[in-house]
Amino acid sequence: MDTPNRDPDGERRRMDDLDARLKQARGTAAPPRQNLRSAHRQTAVAYRVLVDMIAGLLVGGFLGYWLDRWLGWAPYALIGGLILGFAGGVNNAWRAIRVFSDEAAKGDGERLP
Repeated sequence: MDTPNRDPDGERRRMDDLDARLKQARGTAAPPRQNLRSAHRQTAVAYRVLVDMIAGLLVGGFLGYWLDRWLGWAPYALIGGLILGFAGGVNNAWRAIRVFSDEAAKGDGERLP
């Protein structure tokens, strides 16, 4: 039910005033922008980490399977190969991340190769 003291025009003016002040406050702070080249570099490093991990597992698994077939060690060489492949993939991924981190700290990631 309507109250007799309600002023819809005054409420509308207060809302418009609040909206204008919010727009003014938002306009003063520009959103942070990331350099496009840096974003592409980060994506490339992420894909390299993914490929290193998958390649390590595949190579380790293949060599372990091959050793199982050749020497008849059942699943032991396969399990060992997968573990070594995983460790190798983690090592390669860690090196790629470390190089990227060092370049980013120096600011070299902004320059073209």
